[in-house]
Amino acid sequence: MAKIGVYDVVLPFILVFTLFFAFLEKSKVLGIEVIKDKTGTEHRFTRKNLNAIIAFSAAFFVVASAQLVRIISEVIANTVILIVTGLMFILAVGVTHTGDKEFDLGTMGKGWKMGFWIVSALGILLILFNAMGWLDAIYNFLLRSWDSAGVATILMILVFVGFMVWVTKPQKGGSGEET
Repeated sequence: MAKIGVYDVVLPFILVFTLFFAFLEKSKVLGIEVIKDKTGTEHRFTRKNLNAIIAFSAAFFVVASAQLVRIISEVIANTVILIVTGLMFILAVGVTHTGDKEFDLGTMGKGWKMGFWIVSALGILLILFNAMGWLDAIYNFLLRSWDSAGVATILMILVFVGFMVWVTKPQKGGSGEET
């Protein structure tokens, strides 16, 4: 299948066409057609012909660029790795779950869920930067530009901000009165 271009042409074309067409259908950017039947009832339809032509053209433009196809392929492959990693994390949590409410959002708090989402978002962002070749450039820039004084200053600022957040956060529980 690689020899006939299934991975380099067909699959990226189908993916881009499907996503673009779905976006155009859902957003109704190109308008809708109103058709009345014999009883006078109006039926509203999206302009599927225009949506299909634009999605088809966009998919061809993407497939024409080898660099875009490479980026899409790498991002999708790495995102699947992140999804599988997240699934394994969820399975590991599930295996250690006793059936009690230790992982309930009421007792666990929303921080656990938000932290998992932030880590996933950062992972996808790093995958995207790596696919575009920016991750090495950013890393090399940081190595060349930062000296030990710069890193120490940033770490001290982070420590002070963290300390201020910890000191000023409201106390939980109690009657709400301060002593």
